[in-house]
Amino acid sequence: MKITREMGFPIEDTTITLGDPVFLDVRNAPFTLHGFCEPFRRVPADVAEATSADVKRIAPMGAGGRVRFKTDSDYIVVHAKLGYREMALLMSQLSCQSFDIYFYENGEQQFAGAFVPSQGDGKDYVECRLRFDGKMHDVVINFPILSCVEEMYIGLRLGSNVEAPSEYKYKTPIVFYGSSIVHGVGAGRPGMVYPLIISRMFDTDVIDLGFGGAAKAEEPIIDYIKTLPMSVFVYDYDHNAPSQEYLRQTHYKAYRRFRDARPDVPIVMASKPDYWASPESNEVRRQIIISTYERARSEGDKLVHFVDGKTMYDADMRNELTMDNCHPNDAGYVAMAKAFKKELEKYLK
Repeated sequence: MKITREMGFPIEDTTITLGDPVFLDVRNAPFTLHGFCEPFRRVPADVAEATSADVKRIAPMGAGGRVRFKTDSDYIVVHAKLGYREMALLMSQLSCQSFDIYFYENGEQQFAGAFVPSQGDGKDYVECRLRFDGKMHDVVINFPILSCVEEMYIGLRLGSNVEAPSEYKYKTPIVFYGSSIVHGVGAGRPGMVYPLIISRMFDTDVIDLGFGGAAKAEEPIIDYIKTLPMSVFVYDYDHNAPSQEYLRQTHYKAYRRFRDARPDVPIVMASKPDYWASPESNEVRRQIIISTYERARSEGDKLVHFVDGKTMYDADMRNELTMDNCHPNDAGYVAMAKAFKKELEKYLK
């Protein structure tokens, strides 16, 4: 579809004027949005409010969200109006408040650049342009980890073409539920949250339901998750259980609540990847999760698996894979994704 001026949305405040940009609303075809229940929320407002005040605050953040399309424009502009946003001390403005971009090449996503936010204080939007070669590209743009996007427009050159993207090889998403580590705190840019690394490994859709500090397996959020279409459920909230006793009281219970509703969905449960930062207390928590796994297996559940946080990081690299002895850096997230890969690929091949 050739881009005309009439297709565009008028952007009143923009720094991008050269090159005849036409701004298109990503909520409209041929763009496709992924990782959201609606533009641009990861969880419906009523579910988030019923779960907790923290989930209500965090649910509109863009972690794991993507927009996909094809274009031969020789530049791509991202212009996004942001609502509530946070800046984690562990993270850059890029990862918290902006976007990165991948192109499909030979069937695999390849990193193509980062949209560095350029507007600074006093603006309610971020905007950046990246230049490319003018060939048709199959594009994935990843959303900011800690910002709530209210509006998003893609600017493309007048007269260039925009088309619907290719489909994921695996269209039914893997659903991830968990703590700030699932959310992506510590990642250097948006595409480095571990659910998105796994998305690229398999060319699969994913839904990232990571809620930093707020994933406590409450009944409203579990009841919502069990309604979602999914190929696999990754159950990874160890870090946010406020005590060992809380984890003991909720881990099997929430597993059972999900399993009773979804008997045919594989479940991959995991323990903390930063086990060695506090091995004595983390071993207690690890054993609680193992007990859920072993109880489920003894009850005949052959679709439950355990990924051991104790062994996610190679012994000689443990000191290099976190930002703060807790949250992974980019290399730590890659190590996590590799640890999950061997369990997930059983169901995606």
